[in-house]
Amino acid sequence: MDRVADIDKAIGAHTRWMSQLRETVLEAHPGIELETIRAADQCEFGKWLEGTSWSAEDRISDDYQEVRRLHAEFHELAAQVVELAASGKKNEAYGMFYGEYVTLSGRLALTLRTWQDRLSRAAR
Repeated sequence: MDRVADIDKAIGAHTRWMSQLRETVLEAHPGIELETIRAADQCEFGKWLEGTSWSAEDRISDDYQEVRRLHAEFHELAAQVVELAASGKKNEAYGMFYGEYVTLSGRLALTLRTWQDRLSRAAR
């Protein structure tokens, strides 16, 4: 397993999910399934993060725990964005998306890059 390369793939999956969310905001309607959006372990990134490729040592590392926490927060905020849009508050939804949400996404990406750097140095 090349965890350094896996993090690149995970960042790509995260970026694709964000694009899908932007489309979901455009199409949001009352009754949309928010629990699916909140489920941090169901997206491609979440399945990778919660998958079997991580050792027990990896899972207790500060990097893993921080990525996991930020990812869960990312999904919770995504559900809030969609909930606003579905209730007809699209301007507020876009404000949250391009404000808090994009900021959180950037924090997650930076945390992943920091983790990737540590893994890369440890592999040398």
